[in-house]
Amino acid sequence: MSIGTLLVSLLIGSVSGYYSSYDRTQEIGDGIVFTGLAILLISIGAQLGGNTQILQDVTTIGGAALVLCLGSVIGSIICVYLLATITSSVDSRFAVSDRNTTTQQSSPTELEADGFDWKIMSLIFVSLIVGFGLATIGLPEYVITSVVSISDPALLALLFGVGVTVGDDTEALRQIRSIGWSVLLIPVAVAVGSILGGILFGVSIDMPVTHAAAVAAGFGWYSYAGVVVVDLGGLKLGTIAFLANLFREIVTFFVLPVIAKYLGGVTSIAPGGATTMDVTLPLIQRVSGERFVLPALINGLVLAVATTVLVPTILGISH
Repeated sequence: MSIGTLLVSLLIGSVSGYYSSYDRTQEIGDGIVFTGLAILLISIGAQLGGNTQILQDVTTIGGAALVLCLGSVIGSIICVYLLATITSSVDSRFAVSDRNTTTQQSSPTELEADGFDWKIMSLIFVSLIVGFGLATIGLPEYVITSVVSISDPALLALLFGVGVTVGDDTEALRQIRSIGWSVLLIPVAVAVGSILGGILFGVSIDMPVTHAAAVAAGFGWYSYAGVVVVDLGGLKLGTIAFLANLFREIVTFFVLPVIAKYLGGVTSIAPGGATTMDVTLPLIQRVSGERFVLPALINGLVLAVATTVLVPTILGISH
């Protein structure tokens, strides 16, 4: 599937969400994403179950994923720390954000207390297991081929749903205006650091630059990165992308308190990447303070949008 087709699907969804007057647009977008993701993961599970070479190389794949994860996290931390050190206006604006900004986003205290989204985690593992099972219980080959073939329309549906949810979130733009556009420097630094770190660590394990960059550009959004990279870069690279970005989310929970204590609240936003808009947000609030909640939300939203563009674009360079 071409990169242009993927981006057009995202754009159509964004426009639809932006101009929608329906009160439950967000729910509809989430439902489309949820359904598309489930179908894609079943397809990936079926491909994994039918590929003995991937199963034999699972240890090597996991090691490569961990290396790229660490490169992305370390690179992001360094870049955001340098940004906070050099550009004092980024941090100073957050000091007044609590008094001057209101938000309709869910408070972190309203999210899961432990930070994990068990609903999406359950979807991922159940879907993968279902797909894996379909490939290993002896169904006719044409059935498995049919399951795999639906991945393309499911991917388009997923991007359309992401576009709907992003386009409908007009509150985010108002938040950016209220605390200053300099807040956008944070996701830029996270993105640059993540990709550079991924490339440098990827070179150390002899991974092509574009492959390492595409994996790192997932920014922790493992469900999206995995399925898109499988579609555009192959099953092995897609599995690495899925695991590397899943590891990033997990690693964030361990390193974030240390980063906040020794490097500062702004830098604590860096490890989580795109997950700072949801999964890792409660921990940022807890260890860094309320004034970093809005910057973290905006960081996650910007990186989520960037991921949908960067991953297919980078992979397109290698073809």
